[in-house]
Amino acid sequence: MRHTTLLATALLTATLATAQIPNGGFETWTNNVNYMEPANWWTTNAVTHLLAGTASCVPGSPGAVGTHHIAITSMTAGTIVEVGRATCGNEITGYPGFPYAARPATFEGQVQYAPQGGDAAMVHAALWGWNSQMTAREVIAVATFNITSAIPSWQPFSIPFTYLSTNTPDTARVFIEASMNTPVDGTTILVDDLHFDGAVGMMEAEPVAGFSVQPNPVDERAWVTATEPLTQVTVLDANGRVVLDHAVGGLGVSLDAAAWVPGLYAVRVATRDGRWAVRRLVKQ
Repeated sequence: MRHTTLLATALLTATLATAQIPNGGFETWTNNVNYMEPANWWTTNAVTHLLAGTASCVPGSPGAVGTHHIAITSMTAGTIVEVGRATCGNEITGYPGFPYAARPATFEGQVQYAPQGGDAAMVHAALWGWNSQMTAREVIAVATFNITSAIPSWQPFSIPFTYLSTNTPDTARVFIEASMNTPVDGTTILVDDLHFDGAVGMMEAEPVAGFSVQPNPVDERAWVTATEPLTQVTVLDANGRVVLDHAVGGLGVSLDAAAWVPGLYAVRVATRDGRWAVRRLVKQ
């Protein structure tokens, strides 16, 4: 058994060494006539160039590592402030991401951040795969770096992946947003050296006694309960974005779902001894 575990870990590590985020160091850029685009990434450049006459995502130099980084700015475009965004795997067209078949431990990179007017940013990764029982694609794991204050010089980050499934992913997607909620003109985030690191074995979700989410489907409020103490409740939407993350010190928590967009959500609970379980929740 030990030899099998060691072999599995070695294979996962080898896979991680060769399969990484395409152009995660933002060293390669293509000329799109009116502006430059990072290879393998979708950006908001087409929108902001059309409405504001300038690109919202541009190469910067030097990088935290290497020659270049990406600079992403939220800016006024027409009558709104367009959130500066770059995505590896285009969420706008529905393209699911880039091929990736490993279970990394962490999502890492380096950032600088210059917010305007109390703005906040996010750098997020999600791993996806096919669930044969559901006959649908599911979020396997997520990692999100939320930025709520200025970062004036390069700061490394390392965010552990939160796993929602024991399956192996087949696809990954990464996105960067310079602003969240209400974007502010001029907010800028610099990002470089994005990569996955480490390996998580094929652990199994273990039962959490009495874990339930009711009512399901939900209109306004759902109750997450168990018959043993919980330490964390995390809710993710169908795109793998964290909707809420609650520290819990008891047998349950109430979720205010009134403002959620209708659709499928995943509710993950964790216990003090590291066990976890997931239930699907439909918001109607």
